[in-house]
Amino acid sequence: MIERRLLELRGVLQVSPGAVVSCPPRIVGAPDVVRCFGFDVLEPEPVRRRKIPGGTVKIVFGWDGVFGGRRVEPGALVVGMHDRGSVATHSGRMCSVQVQLEPMAARRLLGTPLHELRNAAVPLDELFGMSTRGLVERLAETPRWERRFELVGQFLRDRPRAARDDGVTAAVHRLRVARGDLTVSELAAESGWSRRHFSRRFADQMGLSPRAYASLLRFSAALRGLAGPLSADLGRMAHELGYYDQSHLIRDFRRFTGLSPNALLREVMSHSSNTAGAPAS
Repeated sequence: MIERRLLELRGVLQVSPGAVVSCPPRIVGAPDVVRCFGFDVLEPEPVRRRKIPGGTVKIVFGWDGVFGGRRVEPGALVVGMHDRGSVATHSGRMCSVQVQLEPMAARRLLGTPLHELRNAAVPLDELFGMSTRGLVERLAETPRWERRFELVGQFLRDRPRAARDDGVTAAVHRLRVARGDLTVSELAAESGWSRRHFSRRFADQMGLSPRAYASLLRFSAALRGLAGPLSADLGRMAHELGYYDQSHLIRDFRRFTGLSPNALLREVMSHSSNTAGAPAS
């Protein structure tokens, strides 16, 4: 239960379970979609929610929402890779379909170097050079979530895709297997490229530098470990995950969550799975 709550903080808006509709992969039918959700959320009072990077690029098709006191116009946003955590304020109604993509899949779909979208949210229209308002209006007019997911899936499938970068793909696989415990020099040597060229291509395809992505992978492993027995021995956790010492592990937690490991665990345990933060003042 605690592990599920911790992992819910990564890339998924934490709301009442009844406000989230999960889309079966067969309905979207688009390649490289990690997850797809529908949201229909109503918050009478402003609520702050902790957002932790989840390692995906998101496309959000929204047709009703209020963020930070400002009404969001119908449209689609691309949320790039993040290398730090944040806290978002939400109030009122929010209706949207959110698609989470593997970074390299997003790079091939969007045709834009992902490092240009780091820690940013950009209108999809600006990247595609075409309006998505018609699609979003159809989503708003469609009463059934299954049909909404089908419309989004068709939209994604109809887009042309660039070729895959096999060199970066191999490096990402190696990093994931090693849970981030590899140096940039090792990865560059395996690719056959210079360190500078490798780092540039990696950031183009993944949105983060190799070092930043390795830190995110290592932190993700630590986040899962926080739900287990290692939470009582952060020094041992740091050693097993390849951190230099416990202080470096804590520093990563503060970077990606804004809290120390113990403070994050207390926050998660003190709230039900319906919430992720105190009401905004």
